[in-house]
Amino acid sequence: MPTSQRRRQRRDGSLSDAIGRADIAAEFLRRNHTYRAEHAQMQQRIADGAVAKSAAEAVFARRWGLSFRHGAG
Repeated sequence: MPTSQRRRQRRDGSLSDAIGRADIAAEFLRRNHTYRAEHAQMQQRIADGAVAKSAAEAVFARRWGLSFRHGAG
């Protein structure tokens, strides 16, 4: 199976910052079962009207150390 150019460049060190901190953090959270379960629970509580969306998201972000730049995305 051929190795992709990006993977080859990362291995050689010629592709600087191929994976940034944000990419690593996002992948960690994507694979973290506790994060995913708590996120689903938060979404359900919002859908049930048990908590305001902005308040729930703020608490969740603080708990998991999430921060987003204004205007990103």
